[in-house]
Amino acid sequence: MKKTVWLLMAIAGVFLLVSCGGKYDDAEAVLSDYADAMEAYVAEMENVGSADDVAKAMTAYTEKLTALTPRLQNVYETLPELKSGKDFPEELESVAKRMETVAGKLQSSMMKTMQYMMDPAVQQAMTAQAQAMAKTGQ
Repeated sequence: MKKTVWLLMAIAGVFLLVSCGGKYDDAEAVLSDYADAMEAYVAEMENVGSADDVAKAMTAYTEKLTALTPRLQNVYETLPELKSGKDFPEELESVAKRMETVAGKLQSSMMKTMQYMMDPAVQQAMTAQAQAMAKTGQ
């Protein structure tokens, strides 16, 4: 009987160890999803040819960002050291580098929007995007 109890406890212990992720596992998943959204946005912005294209790309990114907001807020509440975007822990270095790379591309792709800034649909999309970004805490 004792052997059975010990065996069950050992098996339960193994399952607990395997199922317990690291401190930053959730953060890595959320930030990776955020990077995915940014990369998709950059890819769309690189191919814009009209104000309508810009507005659609911005709206699609805003929708993804809005969907990610509760998860991002939770990460920033749980791990406030990540909110600054600086000095990422070693466990998040790969996703941090990925986000840094895509952020640089994002800035250059945004330059393409300058010629469409006066379009009402682009202005509306930019306002919605700014509001969504403010809600994420970025």
